[in-house]
Amino acid sequence: MSDTAMHRVIIVDDEPLARQRMRQLLSEIPGWECIGQANNTETARQLVISLRPDAILLDINMPGDSGLVLAQELTGSAPAIIFTTAHEQHALAAFEFQAIDYLLKPVRRKRLHLALDKTAAQLSQYTDNRYLTVRNSQQIDKIALNTISCCLAEDKYVRLIHDTGTVLCDRSLAQLEQTFPDYLVRVHRNALVSRSRILGLSRHSGSQWHIRLNNCELQPEVSRRHLDSLRKLLFSE
Repeated sequence: MSDTAMHRVIIVDDEPLARQRMRQLLSEIPGWECIGQANNTETARQLVISLRPDAILLDINMPGDSGLVLAQELTGSAPAIIFTTAHEQHALAAFEFQAIDYLLKPVRRKRLHLALDKTAAQLSQYTDNRYLTVRNSQQIDKIALNTISCCLAEDKYVRLIHDTGTVLCDRSLAQLEQTFPDYLVRVHRNALVSRSRILGLSRHSGSQWHIRLNNCELQPEVSRRHLDSLRKLLFSE
């Protein structure tokens, strides 16, 4: 992620006071923001899908499935996991699920800060100024940014269309737009395109505009909201 981007985290704990304390600690640590909270793993699963956080602060002993069950489901994919628990005995299992850290309650601000620094360092490995690394439960793909034509939101995923095919991405369009502003530009609430691939605009079906891209047959729809900025971009280059 870029230096100015905020890392996004959700808090999962069945104790309201524990969630409140964790949120307060997060507010004191630069570069991180809490975007959601859950008191059980089922709600946490839905937040992971809908919010696509960078990290989870995850309790272990909760009603229903434990935090270890959720961690096992997420092994090998985003988001990063930091366990926060009152019990020492689960540490070995936690690290088998590729947890970043294992914090014992009451969690101290300095200890949380160190864990989040480790998390940020790992997240930075998946983003540099030339490549986008896409993770899912099956594989990791490293894609050169200059080969990407467009990024399309599809249901719960983002599909990247690049020179050698397509791949599902584990980041939201908003995250991609924020992280790669020099490479990607918004043309619709459901689409980003490569700045360097833009050839022009075409009007389809009366008043509807679409964007033409080099080396890509697909012509994503352009929303009225973004039309003027795209025209200015075309005339400025």
